[in-house]
Amino acid sequence: MNATMTLRTAATIDVLVVSATAYVARTVLHLLLGAGFAAGPVATVLTVLLATWLLHRRNNGWGNLGFRRPARIGPAVLWTVALFLASMLLAPPVVTLISNALHFPAQKLELFAQLRGNLALYLVLLIPISWGAAAFGEELIFRGFLLRRLTDALGGGRGAELGALLGQATLFGFAHAYLGPRGMLSAGALGLLAGLCYQLNGRNLWPLFIAHGLVDTVGMTVLFLGLAHA
Repeated sequence: MNATMTLRTAATIDVLVVSATAYVARTVLHLLLGAGFAAGPVATVLTVLLATWLLHRRNNGWGNLGFRRPARIGPAVLWTVALFLASMLLAPPVVTLISNALHFPAQKLELFAQLRGNLALYLVLLIPISWGAAAFGEELIFRGFLLRRLTDALGGGRGAELGALLGQATLFGFAHAYLGPRGMLSAGALGLLAGLCYQLNGRNLWPLFIAHGLVDTVGMTVLFLGLAHA
């Protein structure tokens, strides 16, 4: 087996192992812990730890995947603002148009039914979960790890980058199956935008971390204030 095939095989195994862990861990934890918010964040942390171990085994690290200080702060801020605005203003109407055409039901928000007016729950969901497990954990897994390893698995090059971009967005959408088909489509669209930002901004994760956290902050605040109903 030549070096290229060895690299592609190793990358494929990494993608399969990390993806399976993310989904299986969430399912098992949901069965063990019951309905609630703990399963997703705990599964995300476990998946990040696994990905960290796999990177270490291959003499790699998160810094090489974009978890490093941006070379220039100005462009990083512009990328953050652009990704946030695209996520808030561009993705929703497109998702709504497609969802309505396919007759998707409204997002399943029953999990957040107790959030309205509940300040303690709001702060828990906002800080350790939205900004911790979601903004940092999910971006590390899907854009930092899976996007790069999918590119390697597909052989590198422009075609591989496009395939990896679509692949990680699809996986990100399925990771939000608890929101129903409309929520999965929305998550996939956001994953596509984040992946595109990652590929175009020099593969730095910080704009993705911040934009993701801001988008989730808006969503949680809307639910907390009762402006959307679970």
